[in-house]
Amino acid sequence: MSDRYFQSRYRAHKYWGRRPWYAVRALIERHSAPGEVVLDSFCGSGTTLVEALATGRRAVGVDLNPMAEFITRVTVTPADTRALERAFTRLRDRVEGDIHALYAQDPDTITPRHWYPTDVLPVSRFGVMLKDAGMTVADLFSPRNLAATALLWDAIQCLECGPTTRDLLRFSFTAALAQFTKMIRTKKDGTGWWVNAYRIPRSYRENNVWHSFENKLRVVVRMKEETNALLGPVSIATPDAPDPDASCTLRLGSATDLSFLPDESVDYIFIDPPWAIKYFDLSVLWCAWMGFSLEFDREIFPWQEEFRQDMERSLRECARVLRPGRTLTLNFATRYTGVLNEWRDAVEATGLDWIGIEPLQQDQLSFVQRQHETALKGNYLLHLRKHATGQAVAPVETPPPVTAEEMERMVRALLEERGPLTYDDIFQALYPALARRHLACDLYSVLLYGFGYHNGDSEEGLWSLEEGNADPRLSHTAPPRLRRSHDTAEPCLPFD
Repeated sequence: MSDRYFQSRYRAHKYWGRRPWYAVRALIERHSAPGEVVLDSFCGSGTTLVEALATGRRAVGVDLNPMAEFITRVTVTPADTRALERAFTRLRDRVEGDIHALYAQDPDTITPRHWYPTDVLPVSRFGVMLKDAGMTVADLFSPRNLAATALLWDAIQCLECGPTTRDLLRFSFTAALAQFTKMIRTKKDGTGWWVNAYRIPRSYRENNVWHSFENKLRVVVRMKEETNALLGPVSIATPDAPDPDASCTLRLGSATDLSFLPDESVDYIFIDPPWAIKYFDLSVLWCAWMGFSLEFDREIFPWQEEFRQDMERSLRECARVLRPGRTLTLNFATRYTGVLNEWRDAVEATGLDWIGIEPLQQDQLSFVQRQHETALKGNYLLHLRKHATGQAVAPVETPPPVTAEEMERMVRALLEERGPLTYDDIFQALYPALARRHLACDLYSVLLYGFGYHNGDSEEGLWSLEEGNADPRLSHTAPPRLRRSHDTAEPCLPFD
């Protein structure tokens, strides 16, 4: 793994779905010039904004998740690290002894003496399981650690310090918060939140709240020292403090409404909409302590009825604010046919020119990418351009959908040329050439019923033309493979 992946500014606070900062920076430098405006209307924890500011651009960020807006704002805001150190010393004098004393007491006798949140955790793939319905944020903590966490939070809220320093203390608190919970496995190396959901393992570790917070604050100090030097005196415009000359504009809101931006005022757009992670569900732990409200009914996420309409509205807003002749890059990583078709329709509706697709490889795979063979191991960058006249281009005639038979011919030709391949290798070879066409089939289903699967000696199984288990998930109970009669036409290889 590349050492450059781990920069202090991206190690301080966990956030899901971060893209490699150096890849985002390279895109910004390729498609814009210093002094120009870069927009990310799904800005998440702010990678695009940080790298735009670091390269002398002006940055505009929008996100509906208040925790994303908070992380981004704290990251880019200049701060006096000496003031933070002094505030930390006063905080330590106030609560360290009381917190340590809790670990010398009988845990059965401890009850929290300060406020703590009781928000109910969502039941979902990214929340709690159905059997745990009704579980609250407080239930994630042992009684002792809940008391210690509540004490620490109350002290941070009451400490005499400036607003920027308090935000850094709150940032350190939420960054360490998962380590205070029962979600940390006893046998796990490190102290991270190990799965994209709220799960309490059979055997968990009760970390000392003060030690975890102090360790995280040291990381935050290094982060702020780095961003102070890298970004310089960033000025931030907000709805409460508008500033047309600010180097950074930050908005808490939906990507479907960029009305605060004039037409044709942005020089480059990079967006990374949610494709596999439901950020709101995973943010409940943080937001509950911070007192942030999450507008779940407005979150844009695949599998929701409004996904296609929301994506179209978001992309239309991007097209409106983009200057003529300039580029929009859309990052995506999904293999599901329905979602791919929906976002393709949304892109077509903007009237932007399709320029091309390129892969974006991840130095660090996510938990899902590591655990599931059919999860894509890389992302894709779709480049679109606004017509130089500023007018939408006339839509071209829609090509016919890709059928299962056509997909099978393509896979067969690919395997004949290259030999056995993983699912990810096959998807990467085929998909870029098919991006503009509707898919009437699913690649996994085509592989399942037309090709053999072998575990081999590699971590991932290989699909081949030879006989083998048709479904890696079904092992000995795999159904007979359904062979189709093959068209004798010479297939067109999209992977040349």
